[in-house]
Amino acid sequence: MSKTKTIAGIILAGGNSRRFGEDKALYKETPDSQTWVEQTADKMRPLVDHVFIVTNQRLFASIDSLFPDADTTVFSDKEPFLDKGPLGGIHAVMDASHYERYLLTPTDTPQITTAIFAELIHQGNAYAATKTADHYLTACIPHCKTEIEAMLRDDNLRIRQLLQTIGTQKKLFQSDTPFQNRNYK
Repeated sequence: MSKTKTIAGIILAGGNSRRFGEDKALYKETPDSQTWVEQTADKMRPLVDHVFIVTNQRLFASIDSLFPDADTTVFSDKEPFLDKGPLGGIHAVMDASHYERYLLTPTDTPQITTAIFAELIHQGNAYAATKTADHYLTACIPHCKTEIEAMLRDDNLRIRQLLQTIGTQKKLFQSDTPFQNRNYK
């Protein structure tokens, strides 16, 4: 696969994982496997110019230590938008960088593939969907810091609303399996 220019990846890895019982971003299926956040970054790297991982303050040091390379930057939410969910994290990245597009994904969908990411990038401003569900957090969107900031100031934290505001189109996929959020081991 050829590397697409002017696209950054954003991995959303700041959840509290209450139902899962341990931090999903740092979870390993086996003791010698990669963490979910490392797997996700590896699936994005062939397609993007840089990978940003957004997490919370509690997980920041642990995740940051996994990525000493210059092609990955770990962020946490920034004032005044702390603990504002995915939009707060996406805003932190867009406030510190400017790429034409951003490929988004949560870290707790371990069956996501590079091919799915490539299809979203190819379509442009698109989010993943199937016949049974919309997967708003798996998307390729343009730089939209201004729109996100306005939503955060209004305490409107819905990613779906952002996607509607910026005209993001649905990209249909056949199976829900790659998008399934793992909440239990």
